[in-house]
Amino acid sequence: MKTALMKRIICHIILCIPLAGCSLFRSPPDTRTVALMPFFSTASSKSIGQEAADRVALELVAKGYIVIDRSTATALVNETKFYGSGLSDDMRNTLQSRNIAAVVFGSVNDFSCETIRSPSLVASLASNMDKKNRCTVSLTAKIADTTTGRLLWGVTINDTSEGVNLTAMELMKSLIRKADIKETLPPSLNEQSKPE
Repeated sequence: MKTALMKRIICHIILCIPLAGCSLFRSPPDTRTVALMPFFSTASSKSIGQEAADRVALELVAKGYIVIDRSTATALVNETKFYGSGLSDDMRNTLQSRNIAAVVFGSVNDFSCETIRSPSLVASLASNMDKKNRCTVSLTAKIADTTTGRLLWGVTINDTSEGVNLTAMELMKSLIRKADIKETLPPSLNEQSKPE
């Protein structure tokens, strides 16, 4: 019985070689594999969008997703064309050929901090006092299916908070952790994405 199985495997391999990778037998994309695009940022620094994308990627990995890094994703899909015209048929075909089920993208809409001055005379005279900041962050994240181009999940999260030595980066990290990406995905994708 083992020899019959081995003969079938060898025959399958021999038949597949001329078919350029057996595209007829290609398995469907693993629904847990997502490509990460750099996030568009209206902030003066492009690194803010990259940091936001990286933070979303860390949350996806923690939830059990396989994340294709943004440097690899932008080698497959032109970032400027993607944000200019959306997920075209060519882009979807390229991602599907790499067994990538979905693409993660988004934008940082607001990322700012300002120092709040204390009205108290005693506080204003203290020279080594910690600064209280008011920070505002607004972030949009989306996941689109590479097969249909359909939006599977999306969220806009924003907050304005005050705190001693608070930074916009700390606030953004906190907001992304609270987004709970996996629980808000459609049930059909969640069921398919669970490890067996």
